[in-house]
Amino acid sequence: MQKPNFFFHIRPRKVPAAALRFTLTWGLGGAAALMIFLQLLTGLLLNFAYEPMPVQSYLSVQHIQSELFLGQLIRNMHHWTGHFLVVVVCLHLLRVFFSGAYFHPRRRSWYCGLILLLLVLLANFTGYLLPWDQLAFWAVTIATSMLAYIPVVGELLQRLILGGSEVSGATLQIFHSFHTTLLPFAFLFFMFYHFWRIRRAGGVKVGETEKNYMLPVIPELLVRELAFAAVVICFLLLFSMQFDAPLTAMANPNLTPDTVKAPWYFLWLQELLLHMQPVLALCVLPLAFTAFLLLLPFLGHKNSKPTRSIQVVLVGFFLVILALITTGIWFRGAGMKLLLPW
Repeated sequence: MQKPNFFFHIRPRKVPAAALRFTLTWGLGGAAALMIFLQLLTGLLLNFAYEPMPVQSYLSVQHIQSELFLGQLIRNMHHWTGHFLVVVVCLHLLRVFFSGAYFHPRRRSWYCGLILLLLVLLANFTGYLLPWDQLAFWAVTIATSMLAYIPVVGELLQRLILGGSEVSGATLQIFHSFHTTLLPFAFLFFMFYHFWRIRRAGGVKVGETEKNYMLPVIPELLVRELAFAAVVICFLLLFSMQFDAPLTAMANPNLTPDTVKAPWYFLWLQELLLHMQPVLALCVLPLAFTAFLLLLPFLGHKNSKPTRSIQVVLVGFFLVILALITTGIWFRGAGMKLLLPW
């Protein structure tokens, strides 16, 4: 029998009827893919008018927002979609975990998904600096300064990322190059490879007895995908029409704000630094969490599902991270002092 090719796996002719049940996946993988494509499209449009140089970058963002047709909306879409993408990818990871869809033969799909999560964080972080305002400048400054606490290679990594000893025009060039060239190509490659591995493993994980009843992808799956995509796009549009992406005063290296916080998805690391030794906060715990995610496909499972102890460990990690992020956003005031938001 001839082996199915790459494109057949990306889009099979038939899928199990059970795989069309919305509550099986909650549409999280498809939503993430759609949001990545929206990011590529809106980012391409923004890049036509953006100038990756200090001062000019800030002025070009102002020009986009105030003078270009739909410029404010496109920037809002790009900004908020990037933030929602972090949440959706994390929820997708948890959905895959609880359904046990990461054991053999889906291990490579799991690792590819972890790479995509890393790319989402890198894309958000490199894009964070591009407006060159006070919020972006000092958030990146505090986030990159945490690298210096890593033993042996920390300062070298910091200098490589910044292009020097501090956030500067060289940093902006590096971040812009990664954000607009390397990362988009990496997204496309790993996303399509991720889809291919899922199809090669038999598609979305369903019970063996549920694979007997098959339905054609067109129109059964296609109509559902288009309907859900319309809902996601409408939500992002309405949200972007209601809330503008932040843009504070132009970056001033000589004027430090009262409160300097890392981007919210790295805020848990900054919060850890306030409670424990830097090596433990920035090396031991993050590496332990990463190692746990990498070893998951080989750890205990029962009936193709993770055991209760494994579930408790992963959920515990995420709850701690969520609690630290919540504390950093709403319970830290000037000088990172604890306060009550109400």
